[in-house]
Amino acid sequence: MKRALIGLLLLAGCSGDGPAPANVVEPAATPTADEPSPAATPGKGLTGAVSSLSADISGLNVRTTETRTIVDLPADTLFEFDRAELTPQAAANLAKLAELIRQSPAGTVEVSGHTDAKGDDAYNLKLSEQRARSVVDWMGAQVGVRQREFKVVGKGETEPIAPNQTADGADDPAGRAKNRRVVVSIPR
Repeated sequence: MKRALIGLLLLAGCSGDGPAPANVVEPAATPTADEPSPAATPGKGLTGAVSSLSADISGLNVRTTETRTIVDLPADTLFEFDRAELTPQAAANLAKLAELIRQSPAGTVEVSGHTDAKGDDAYNLKLSEQRARSVVDWMGAQVGVRQREFKVVGKGETEPIAPNQTADGADDPAGRAKNRRVVVSIPR
């Protein structure tokens, strides 16, 4: 019964001509009468498993925590300076990211945009959110990914990973380039 239900859900998720919205929430699996939940099974504790993501991640900056796979995408590989429209060259890295998302367990994928410190705070916040939204919109057209729930967050210049200026106060273009990024947090 459960397998038949999962098969129907998979078929329903693949039907349609156009891309589905990227913010669709998949229903959580619930135990059937013949499959008790782990909490209802006496004498058994919680168990867990770590998923094995095996996608080609060459060229991506990937790190893992206990519960998430974090992918840092330099904005310079996705967007032109001061723009939120994806470049044609962005597709290669986004396709690798999409494969990681396909292979990950259910859960919300968080996409955070970041900018350097050039420009005012309000402008950078808006640009960072637009960039994160562009990545999510691209994912919304990908089979096996568009059904996932995505959270879009704009961080602006609030979480730099490198100095925007050198020690003497001069502009640091290399540091600013590192700060312009999109960070994708995937359940594992």
